[in-house]
Order: sequence, then C-alpha cells, then structure tokens
Amino acid sequence: MKLCFYNLTAGFKMGGLETYCWEVGRALVRQGHEVDIVGGAGGPPRHQEVRLITRPYIPRERFPNFGTRFRKLAERLSFARHACPLLLQENYDAIIVNKPYDFPALHWLRRHGFKGVTALRSGGTDFYWGDRHFAPAVQVWLSTSAYNARQVEARYHQPVSVIANGVDPDVFAPTPKPLALRQQLGIPVAAPVVISVGRLVGWKGLHTLIEALPELPGLHYLVVGKGEARPDLEALARKLGVADRVHFAGEVPHRRLPEYFNAADLLAQPSIGEEAFGISVVEAMSCGLPVLASDQGGLREVVSAPATGLLLPPGQTSRWAQALRQLQDPEPRQRMGQAARERVLQHYTWAENARKLVRHLQQAQG
Repeated sequence: MKLCFYNLTAGFKMGGLETYCWEVGRALVRQGHEVDIVGGAGGPPRHQEVRLITRPYIPRERFPNFGTRFRKLAERLSFARHACPLLLQENYDAIIVNKPYDFPALHWLRRHGFKGVTALRSGGTDFYWGDRHFAPAVQVWLSTSAYNARQVEARYHQPVSVIANGVDPDVFAPTPKPLALRQQLGIPVAAPVVISVGRLVGWKGLHTLIEALPELPGLHYLVVGKGEARPDLEALARKLGVADRVHFAGEVPHRRLPEYFNAADLLAQPSIGEEAFGISVVEAMSCGLPVLASDQGGLREVVSAPATGLLLPPGQTSRWAQALRQLQDPEPRQRMGQAARERVLQHYTWAENARKLVRHLQQAQG
C-alpha cells in the first residue's frame, strides 16, 4: 500500500505523537509498504526509509488568541491549504491523521475526489466546536488505548478499534549502565536515578518528583525534554535545596533515548493531566525499567501493577515519595524491570502495530 501519515508537527517536533508517525512508518516500510509523512517545514527526517514531504504553515502564535484550540485549528487549516493539493496528486491508498484538527482536510479531499481510505488514529481529545460536521470524512476509527477509544466513541458515535502504541525492542533494549553519560550529566556512578522523558509542561506533573526528593537523600532525578515549565521546575529544585540532584538534559534525539533510559534505574510518569497512552513508558519498559505512573487514563492499560511497576495518585507527593523509597532497593527494581521487558515483547511492538493498521485499512478498501 501507499500510505500517508498527515500530521503537521511530525515534520519538526519531538513527542509521542511524532514518534508514532515515524516509528510505525518505518515498520510499515520494512513490511513492504511505501510511506510518506506530510508535515510542516522545520526539521529533518528521522528515518531515511520514510519520505518526509513538508509544506509551509502559519504558526499558531500569529493568530488572534481566541483560545488554544482555535489557534491550533487555524494553524492546521493554514497547513492544509498548502498540503491538500499534494495529497490528491500523490494518489495514496490511505491517509492517516491523528487529531480532529485535520478532519477539515479530509473533508476537502473527499469533496475533491479522493478515493483512498481515510483514518483517524487518535491519542487524545482535541475536540472543538464544529468537529462533528467534518467527522463523516473519516472511514476508519482507531485509538491507542481503550480509555481513549471510549472518549472518541462518545464524541463521534463511531465504533473505535484499539491498536496500542509500540517500541522497537531491538533499539530500546537493556544494556550495561553508560557510566560516561552519568559522569557527563553530573550523576554519581552508584546513585539510584529516576528518569522522566517528555515535554516540560505543567500537566506532566514533574513537580511531584522534585517535591519528593527532600525525603529521599541520595536519589537523583534525570529530566529529559524541553518546554515552558523548565524555569519553574529549576526554581522549585533550588527552593527545596535539591538542585544538585535534579539534572535537566534538555531535548535528546530519539535515537539516543535508549542510552538515557539505561543510565537510569526506573521511570516516573507523574502526569496530573490525562495520558491516552505514554510512548516513553513502553520505551523505558523495553529497556528493562520499572515504572511509577499516575493512576489514570491509558497508563492503567500499559503498566501492569504491581508486576511491572506501580500506579499512584496523581500529585500526591507523599505517595510518590513512599514508592520511590520502596524502589531504591535493587531487588524489586530488577524483578519489575524484567517483567516490564517481557510485557513489551508480548504486547507493544511497532511491527505488530503496523500489521494491525494495515489489516484495518485493507478491510476498509473492501
């Protein structure tokens, strides 16, 4: 099949959604399909096997501030204006979008004669006023978790199938501790390390871990990612006297994430906002790390507590501190980490994700 992942941010941003497009795209190419990513201009391709086609757009900050969702929609419409003629020209067998903001583009394509399959693969709830008007342009409804599938079904009254996100277990695999990286980051070689990976925004709840550190002498916290919340997190670490144990690595290329996971002993995903899935969770599990995650959303489906980690109340610092203290003991960490790796191999690989996606698209083709 000739397939297109149509997503503005896949052209220039690092994140779970963008990882999905690139990684399942590469898995599809390895299974014999032709894959393009059509995204906004601004970044290089992540994998050479997948063709990146970029088109210009107007950044959301340049639109009137009638709310975040208005700005996101306006940004996507500015992108669609340049990208939709290309989509018609390329004669794709299927186009996959990830957010309702791209429904108007699919609606335009249908009105202008597009004959291929159109699919939503959802990982969130970016609903907005008027999105239901364009929803009939979608033929195949997919989601990354049962939790999110129920949300999408309630909004659009369509049956939604679940295809869980994945990981390449050959790339994200346990290795000996990269001691040179620890030294580079200023982390003592023998110190226990908890890591979080993702955007540094308020709803990710990273402050919960920093607030727990005063109760956990010797524990270091490695934060990978960039975002607007970093100055506040750094100020909080200084205020609590733990700045020497909080290490901000900034944004790291996806290909280097296994090294950072293997430099740590466990992953924390302390989100206070809902998570539909959490790709960094399965990536860490694939590297043999146990996971502490907020007891909400799709995280409940990924973390098989207590076998592979623990599910904790979002934002309750005392409970997180207690769990971190428990997992400073290497024995339960190793046991949970081994179980986490086995769970990934059984349920969460990009190769299996790609096979399931193709089956759904081919069924829609008739």
